[in-house]
Amino acid sequence: GECGKGTCQPIQGMGICTYSAGERSEALALPAPVVAQLAVEAQALVAKVGANPTHYGDPKTGCKADEQGVRVEGLPGDFCSPKCSEGNCPQDLPTGVSATPACALNTPSGDQFCALECSPSALRSNGANGECGTGACQSIQGIGICTYDTFHKSGVLAVSVASLPVAQPIVI
Repeated sequence: GECGKGTCQPIQGMGICTYSAGERSEALALPAPVVAQLAVEAQALVAKVGANPTHYGDPKTGCKADEQGVRVEGLPGDFCSPKCSEGNCPQDLPTGVSATPACALNTPSGDQFCALECSPSALRSNGANGECGTGACQSIQGIGICTYDTFHKSGVLAVSVASLPVAQPIVI
């Protein structure tokens, strides 16, 4: 197996190879606190590497390199958001999401960010057609924005809604 002559022992969701006393000459013996710390660090690394393979994910598990965690003023929750590129937004979506990427957000300094627009529903928290996947479709100024439960972390940018289905955008 993966551990050669050793045994794979589960520790905090990870596998650690252990060896019997007679085989210690082949293996490095580490104190239990060191093994536990290594398991925690490995788990964090796996989560960071495997998290959010697409745009518009949950900041709780980390955003892509070209995104930032954002919170829309007046809405609960946050999400990963890339900057708009000439009015365009990346089209890759998390699994189970079918909401529409749109250049819909402004920062106080004038930067524009993308969001997933959805159709709010009184019957379904994730949008009329479930378009926000595991997120929630939050209604603001006549449109819906997909968000995830708020993850309090420094670096989450506060933005406001910029594009609306009316002639004049209203910035809150």
